[in-house]
Amino acid sequence: MSIPFYRAFEDCHRGSRELIRERQHIYVPFITPLKAIYPERKALDLGCGRGEWLEILVKYGFLPLGVDLDSGMLEACHELGLPVQLGDALSTLKSLPDESQTVVSGFHIAEHIPFEDLKVLVAEALRVLKPAGLLILETPNAENLVVGAQNFYLDPTHERPIPHLLLGFLTEYSGFKRSKLLRMQEPPSLVGNGPVDLMSVLGGASPDYAIVAQKDALAEQLESFDEAFDKEYGLALDILAQRYDAGINARSARVESLLHEYRKELEVSVRDLTQRNANTDSRMIDLQESVRVQRDELTHRLNEAHRAQIDDLTHRLNEALKRAEKAEVKVTDFLNSSSWQITWPLRNAGKCARWIIRLPIRAVKVVARPVLARSILFVMESPFLRARVRHVVKSYPSLFSRVRQFAIHRGILEPGASHTNAPVSDDNQDGIENSSVRVTRIYSELKQAFEQKEKN
Repeated sequence: MSIPFYRAFEDCHRGSRELIRERQHIYVPFITPLKAIYPERKALDLGCGRGEWLEILVKYGFLPLGVDLDSGMLEACHELGLPVQLGDALSTLKSLPDESQTVVSGFHIAEHIPFEDLKVLVAEALRVLKPAGLLILETPNAENLVVGAQNFYLDPTHERPIPHLLLGFLTEYSGFKRSKLLRMQEPPSLVGNGPVDLMSVLGGASPDYAIVAQKDALAEQLESFDEAFDKEYGLALDILAQRYDAGINARSARVESLLHEYRKELEVSVRDLTQRNANTDSRMIDLQESVRVQRDELTHRLNEAHRAQIDDLTHRLNEALKRAEKAEVKVTDFLNSSSWQITWPLRNAGKCARWIIRLPIRAVKVVARPVLARSILFVMESPFLRARVRHVVKSYPSLFSRVRQFAIHRGILEPGASHTNAPVSDDNQDGIENSSVRVTRIYSELKQAFEQKEKN
């Protein structure tokens, strides 16, 4: 791997100088009390990289020295005139005299070296630090699951993630008086007590952490650092998980509350519906009873009306029978009376006179009937004459009926013959061909009246 590649990699994935320098100001409250204790404040930055921390140390009155094996990274420090040298961090640390430094720092170097070398580095830092001096070791936070499972392995020079419990224990085991865990660079949107989602639990914990360990010193010297050491920093995975669970529980409680409210509303609705059904059933029963009462009353009224009508008809029939009996008695009495018997010769004389008066007419009929019969036969044998006669006699239904009755009586037509054999008309379709002359005439007049009404 070439050196220019690694510097380009750092620029791409670690962030700009300005961003890193802004983030590293979190350590200023820890180093500021050292200015009141030591007039000469030497500091050693192991793996100084581009020198962001060296700039802060110079700004706050320290005399830093940066050490790094990557000459490409040191070029940025040379451009800014920062005191740096090319070399191995652990070898340089071992070469320093006891209690010669106020600060020993290493930003993102612990994950690059084997753990045995890290143990030596912590022990040597304790040796070269002055009383109350500080060891600052910053490294990726494997507590962030996305960092521990993915982002940590972007850098091919990384050994393995170092849990903060292990690094904190190592500093205390090596002899430091106290140590402080600083979680850093968490998303600002997650700061506070707001709800978090599942992705925030997986990748929302502080992606970096640092262990700030302090060497033992006089109590009054250590007190000036208490404020920085007592403060809480960053966002832990368990806190995010608790907030996520709290959010889930709150949502579940809201859902349960809504379900409870809906259940209560449903129960009220069911009760109302049940009551309405009961009221409906009661009204239906009342309605059925009302219908039954009205039906019985109507039936009673109809029966009473029928009985009244029957009684009236019976009474009228009895009265008519009585009148008929009286009339029969009167007729019998009249026929048995002397006047009726006396007038018998007169009545017979009247009948004889009427017979004598009608005798010429009967003689004419006797002569005319054979002629009429032959005329009918002649007309029936000629389709042309039959059509003409039919057309004429339609205006004289009474005459047609008399002629037809004559033809039937003489045997010229059968009583049930169809109109095709009839001499003059279609009226035999109406089922009155055997009726009397008077009935036929009345029927014809009614038929003409209906036809005239339909035309109008």
